[in-house]
Amino acid sequence: MTKHTAIIFFGILVIIFPVLGLPSWVRTILIVLTGAGIVILAYLSSVVYCSNCKKLVMMGEEQGEQKHTGDREIVDRL
Repeated sequence: MTKHTAIIFFGILVIIFPVLGLPSWVRTILIVLTGAGIVILAYLSSVVYCSNCKKLVMMGEEQGEQKHTGDREIVDRL
């Protein structure tokens, strides 16, 4: 189940809970927990995860070193 599917599912639960005829304290607890789940999943959906960030950083550093080395060669030729 993806995060977006879970958010939709929690939203449907929030709609259904008031109609189920549960005691008010149970309904309140379930709605609060479901709302917290929606908030957490919405936050996690906005966070960008990078599974290979270390590799990308190393590649960027290597490219930076290559640029600096190229600059030195140009200065040495002058």
